[in-house]
Amino acid sequence: MTNRNKAKGSLAERQVTRFLAECGVRSARIPAGSTLDEGDIFVANLDWPAIQVKDHARLDLAGWIRDVTSQAKNAGRRNGVVWHKKRGTTNPGEWYVTMTGQTFVELLEGL
Repeated sequence: MTNRNKAKGSLAERQVTRFLAECGVRSARIPAGSTLDEGDIFVANLDWPAIQVKDHARLDLAGWIRDVTSQAKNAGRRNGVVWHKKRGTTNPGEWYVTMTGQTFVELLEGL
């Protein structure tokens, strides 16, 4: 990954973390380079899924879901989601969150 891509990804992670804080959700970025990848954002509430953040022009939803599923297991989370940037906006509240149908049902069952 080039420094430009790393900087772009780090900015997106900070934006999501800031958005979550504004919503009253305690979270923090997970430092890169951990032995076991646990996603990009740690949420203190363990009922939350692992979160992987993406800022890419080209989507790889299948690959991202495969990765975040593994990250969720590493983090001891029931499931994982991919929070990816929507072109034309810097507001993470307007970005997309992608997950499997099974994850969607499990998240709603927890409400």
